[in-house]
Amino acid sequence: MKISNLFKISSNILVSRISGLFRDILFANFLGASLLSDAFMFAFRLPNLFRRILAEGVTNSVFIPLYLEQKSNSDLDSKKFYSLITVLFILITGFMSLIFFFQTEKIISFLAPGFLREDFLLNSTISLVRITFPFLILASLSSLFSSILNANNSFFIPSFLSVILNTTMIITLLIFKENSHFELAWCILISGLIQLILVFINIKILKLTFVFSFSISEKLIISLKKFFIRLLQAILGSGIVQLNIFISMIFASLVGAGAISQIYYADRIIDLPFALIAVAISTTLLPYLSKNINDMKKTSEAFNKSIIFCLIFAAPSTLGLLIISDEIISVLFGRGKFTEDDILITSSILSIYSFSLPAYMLARMLNQIFYSYQKVYLPILASIPTFLLNFLLCFMLYEKFGVRGLAFSSVVSVYLNVIIQICILKFTNKVFYKKLIFFNFIKIFKILIGLIGLSIALFIVEKINIHIHYVDLICKMTLGIFTYFIILFFLKLDELNILLKRHSFN
Repeated sequence: MKISNLFKISSNILVSRISGLFRDILFANFLGASLLSDAFMFAFRLPNLFRRILAEGVTNSVFIPLYLEQKSNSDLDSKKFYSLITVLFILITGFMSLIFFFQTEKIISFLAPGFLREDFLLNSTISLVRITFPFLILASLSSLFSSILNANNSFFIPSFLSVILNTTMIITLLIFKENSHFELAWCILISGLIQLILVFINIKILKLTFVFSFSISEKLIISLKKFFIRLLQAILGSGIVQLNIFISMIFASLVGAGAISQIYYADRIIDLPFALIAVAISTTLLPYLSKNINDMKKTSEAFNKSIIFCLIFAAPSTLGLLIISDEIISVLFGRGKFTEDDILITSSILSIYSFSLPAYMLARMLNQIFYSYQKVYLPILASIPTFLLNFLLCFMLYEKFGVRGLAFSSVVSVYLNVIIQICILKFTNKVFYKKLIFFNFIKIFKILIGLIGLSIALFIVEKINIHIHYVDLICKMTLGIFTYFIILFFLKLDELNILLKRHSFN
């Protein structure tokens, strides 16, 4: 697994997240956290949640190992394999889009029961969902084609796709401003089409042709059977994980106006470090683990280093978001239709969410182990109790604590998920488990010293008392990050040197 691939993905994800952040700043400014913004956020997130269930995780975890297996045996069979899977995706997502178009009101009444209180909110959401949901077809195909490119060591274009969506939405917001809800919905659909065309062109550049034929070898039939079985297992597992988000949406709709939007804004901030690090590492880690699955030394060393990579970035992100969450939300979103109350509530959600970062990153890494061994069903065992705990906590806390209670429920459930995944790994793959180092105390101690330095840096900037908020925030982040990494550099943390010198993991 080359660090250069990690940098390519991370750089594109960084551009994507920055453009996405600017898009969300405009969201907050022009849409705020209101009934209508809740309607749009619901319609915006709905197809994306189903895309994650069906395509985003499934294509990487299920498709890539089987595709590489086919490619090593027969190039023709590998082309037939992804061609048939493409047809399957079109049929599934097309059928789902028809159901959501004709049964929109029933689906909304189940997923956002609080919307039934307001006729205007319900009718607006119905119209928006009918426009945005076909995005699922386009995005799912883009995810599948991106996995084909990733498996062929082409990482740049797939990690760039979301920039297209962000850019078109930014332009739409700047043109239509406060009245851009429905224009944004159409923009999502058009962006999905552009993404699909771009990734398809890249496939053609690599001369990866589609082959549709009724002549199928026995090996290909076996691989297709494996794919369907693992697809159902992965959908079940991923679906349970995404159900946690649905649960948050259900209870947030019952909390009141603006709750869904406030959770969305906090979630977008917490997603930035997660996407930059965990997603980038796991995207390059899975193909590497799949190709070296029989070399226990290589795979365990790569995983151990991946854990430290995640911790290097998760630790300061958690501390920083916890300490300066109110300043982050105020500087980014505190203008236009986004009120002081919205800032207060959203920053408190972000503070709670910050504790989940290390667990989310570790959970993502653990998933890659099971996926590389083609045991997709095992994470399901961790997801079921996670979902049940999240539902129970949300039900108990939403009335008294509102969105803060929902955020707390999410954090507790993800730590339970990690604990269960580690236990499953211990009992199902003892040899691999024994080679893993979850707690390297020397390296953790070095990171803790770096965090102390970061805290001191934040305290010094706070005492300077800079009155311009965005300058104060930039100074805190810059000095804090600089101090943290300088300390790690002088403490000679191996993984940091690997990143700086851009060596391979092994």
